[in-house]
Amino acid sequence: MDHDHSPGTLLRLRRGAHEFLRRYAATAWEHKHEGERWDLVLPPEVAKLPERKRYRAHARQEAQRLKDAALYDLDPDTTRRAIQVGAAIREHRHNDVTALAGRSDVIDTMDIQPPSLAGFLRWRDPSGISYNARGVPIVACHWGPAADQGIWIVWWADSRAVIKSYGHEIKGTWAESVVNVGTALPFFGPLWYSEQQLIWPYSVSAPKSTARGTPIRPTAPAGDTAAEPVPVDDDFVALLYTTLATWSLLADPPTGIHLQQHPPSEAEQTADRNVGLATPPITIATTVKTTH
Repeated sequence: MDHDHSPGTLLRLRRGAHEFLRRYAATAWEHKHEGERWDLVLPPEVAKLPERKRYRAHARQEAQRLKDAALYDLDPDTTRRAIQVGAAIREHRHNDVTALAGRSDVIDTMDIQPPSLAGFLRWRDPSGISYNARGVPIVACHWGPAADQGIWIVWWADSRAVIKSYGHEIKGTWAESVVNVGTALPFFGPLWYSEQQLIWPYSVSAPKSTARGTPIRPTAPAGDTAAEPVPVDDDFVALLYTTLATWSLLADPPTGIHLQQHPPSEAEQTADRNVGLATPPITIATTVKTTH
């Protein structure tokens, strides 16, 4: 992946992801190799569709989310701050929600909402914020509404690293000539469609009068807050808490986090317009270094 820190790189990444979703994703997701398909989770309303329709419908919806997305770029220091805040949220809140649910595969979203209805962001640290099942860094995500069922989130990994990770498995086979950076990268783009999750607003609340040892109760349904915690794969817990922390930092930046708007250049707008994308200003989050 291009680790250039310029804002224009974020736009190139979005164009690559959008092109994959618009032109190639449905075929890639439908394809079976040795009886297995792409490891993919679908939103509930898409999963209900006939098999011949669901992948194309999902690809169209995902491309639209990217098309509608507000754009965010976190510098390496702010990325690390988001990871730290996400870890703190997990430490102080996760035990409560798992105790309430009686299982470990749930999270407390703390009613944290994304900074925009649909968005695309890059964590600028080359090491990303977590790793996918192949040990490749997660470096970006997009989100958007999912048919009134919640917020659909997709995390993207570094395609170049994912493709290289297959090298030892296919060495000496027919696939070696196909699954390599030179031939596969133009198809998949710089970002690899990696992990997916549906979430909704939920918060565990403990009344001040609750005695020690008394089970806490979930927030009663009110407005957009759900009565049940979000079920997640255990492997996604840290990833989700870091994403929620990122949204929180963008929506209400604490001391030391500075947000600025980067207006796209004419060249950037033209490149986006040529593939049917609008180019909103990029919100760049940087950590202001203090001197003593």
